[in-house]
Amino acid sequence: MTKISDMGETHPDGKDSITVKIRKTLPAKRWKVLRLITRLKEFPKNMPNVKECTVLERDGEGAVTCWSVEVDKIPFSWKQRDTFDFKNFAVRFRSVEGDLEHFEGSWTLREHPEGGTDVEVEASVRIGIPLIEQVIGRMVADKLKKNFELMLFAIEEMLTTQRYKNIRDRRCSDLKGFAVIGHPYNFQHLIRYLKHFKPDLKLPRQEFLSKIFEMTPAYRSYDIRGFRSKTGQEVNGYFIMCPIIPDMLQYSMEKVVEKVVEACKVAEKLGVGIVTLGGFTSIAGEKFGKSLTHYVNVPVTTGNVFTVALTIQGICKASLMMGIDLDKANVTVIGGTGDIGGSCAQLLADRVRQVTITGRSEKNLMEAERVLSYRGKAVIKTSRDNNTAIRDADIVLAAASVSASMIDFSCFKPGSIICDVGYPKNISYTECKRNDILIFSGGIASLPGDFDLGFDIGMPSPRTLYGCFSEAILLDLEERYENFSWGRGTTTREKVEYIQKIGEKHGFGLAPFFWGNNLLEEEDLARIRELRRSAVMKHGT
Repeated sequence: MTKISDMGETHPDGKDSITVKIRKTLPAKRWKVLRLITRLKEFPKNMPNVKECTVLERDGEGAVTCWSVEVDKIPFSWKQRDTFDFKNFAVRFRSVEGDLEHFEGSWTLREHPEGGTDVEVEASVRIGIPLIEQVIGRMVADKLKKNFELMLFAIEEMLTTQRYKNIRDRRCSDLKGFAVIGHPYNFQHLIRYLKHFKPDLKLPRQEFLSKIFEMTPAYRSYDIRGFRSKTGQEVNGYFIMCPIIPDMLQYSMEKVVEKVVEACKVAEKLGVGIVTLGGFTSIAGEKFGKSLTHYVNVPVTTGNVFTVALTIQGICKASLMMGIDLDKANVTVIGGTGDIGGSCAQLLADRVRQVTITGRSEKNLMEAERVLSYRGKAVIKTSRDNNTAIRDADIVLAAASVSASMIDFSCFKPGSIICDVGYPKNISYTECKRNDILIFSGGIASLPGDFDLGFDIGMPSPRTLYGCFSEAILLDLEERYENFSWGRGTTTREKVEYIQKIGEKHGFGLAPFFWGNNLLEEEDLARIRELRRSAVMKHGT
């Protein structure tokens, strides 16, 4: 966090100067920060606002340097004397000539109670030009204040990049833990989140609250402490709130990417080894993967691999329970051009008779059809009409990420299986009067212990969790810090088998079947099986 203050100050010569103070906490030990700020000749290479920093003289106590910086197209040049106080972790500077009549200050480094280093930069400045001083003196001071802000930001980026370069060498790296980046799945969920912290909250108008939430930067919402694996290992993590509501994606994907980058930066300051993008943030990662990773250092995963693994397990289990022979089954994947839907379609294509994928873009459907046609024995079909596509489906996999159901429930075939793996889970939570179909929330993991993110995230049990969140925990347990589920088309069978294997090792498995918040009991499943048998006998399908 950066804090800034400025005030007037009178110097011994009786002339007024303006003093600015800037404070920022940097993610490194004091000696590392001090080493960076005393490597003066490297400033131009790493700080865009510093055009030149030439070391004219250097001795054990400091240096004489010549500076040229540019802030908002205003050039500043001066020569200064730098004094290094290594014992007290401080650097003092004073200009000896240049554009400004007076410019001096200091960098002071203090240990932060929670780790890292608190850096305070204090400087006093005076232009020294009659009349102009009174008119624009404070504006010039503000520009120099911005110069120090930019320098501190650049130092923070250098320290973070350096820190994550060592992530694969566990002997050198102090990075550990995981971060879950999430958000409310709709406006009502946002209200429940806020009321969790203040039950008597008097709500403002929706338009006001939505705008305020949108303006809020990403922040650390909850600390996850002591989550224990089946092996006895313990890991810690954080829930980071990314202040978006899914409808934001409809008008500004770029804005969402900015929010995701911001949330990843919060995670980097916490020193985690892996970040997972939950909910709609993973769509931002899917669409803007290369540009997003260009701006962050921490390894990022969408969690799609484990979500796909759990989805396929759920479909296989449900088929066995319902007496559906996968070899003869017709499967429809709603949202089959997305990463999760497309990956599931590819893994099912060599196990089922027919796969129909739906999507909004004809071009994307054509490309997906070409890819799938080489992946297995199944006949591949495409459709832009969801209701038509599900009429003859024995199994429907709903993987479209939309805020409301796009399905007419009367179109489902009697006895069919509907796996709702999208986010938010709109089909399994939509009121349905059908009792002859099996609907369950897919991509959900069972855990070896209770898991808490500090508020209701829409899970039916404290021992269940979204697959995308679970993947980050598993990767942290294995200290496998990499962009594991990242980029479209990278969810391979080998990755699915690997994450499933380490899931079993740590006690993560397929969650029981939930229809909304209701656990499906054996009698519910028996009733649906019987209705399916009756339909098969009556219609021969």
